[in-house]
Amino acid sequence: MSTPNIDDVAQTLAEYERLAIATGAAVRIDPPEFSDGATPLIGSGWSPFWTAEVPPVVARVTVHRDGIPTTVYVAWDESFPADESWRALWLAKPMRLFGAYVVRAALRRAFRDAIGDRREPDETHPGPADASTSRDWEAEIRDANTTDAVHALHAQMKAVRAVTVPRERALRDRLAELARRALYEPTPADAWQPQDQPAETPSPRPAARDYLPPQNRADRRAATRKKGRRR
Repeated sequence: MSTPNIDDVAQTLAEYERLAIATGAAVRIDPPEFSDGATPLIGSGWSPFWTAEVPPVVARVTVHRDGIPTTVYVAWDESFPADESWRALWLAKPMRLFGAYVVRAALRRAFRDAIGDRREPDETHPGPADASTSRDWEAEIRDANTTDAVHALHAQMKAVRAVTVPRERALRDRLAELARRALYEPTPADAWQPQDQPAETPSPRPAARDYLPPQNRADRRAATRKKGRRR
């Protein structure tokens, strides 16, 4: 495979345009548009530029041949090159290289009779062997049980350029889930523990009868007088 070169991509794209114009047809190419996949693809979810740290999820281009439009949609994950050198360039310049990829795909579809089904050096995708040896990042995100584990996993994904918009969103959702769990679920130290039963408290002694009802005092005086008469 040739050494990756951005200028080669520009020259290839210029050749595609030349072949399309050589057909004698009126050619118009709309600028590539990108989307993160979070908003509806038909409508306001598209942008002609991309400034996020993670790659776009999908891109589209419309090529007009004699006024007849041909629109092509391409997913990043399905077009990301297999060669590590090309992958690094794509990640560094997603607008330019991913955008050029989608334009070439649209020109090939609209002018297949002139361009054919060519494939360029940055259009070699990973095969089944690559997919079988890759890590199941989605499963690892689901299994991360601490915020430190989620952050460490994110760092590992960035190191091997495995970060995508859906995975970035899954990482954020996992962090939010762990935060909710820490807020609403008690920790072992806060869990209720049964306490020893206190010793049985003796019944309180009856209060001293400091005063007797007046009727009782009158009865005692009457009894005393009777005893005096008997004597």
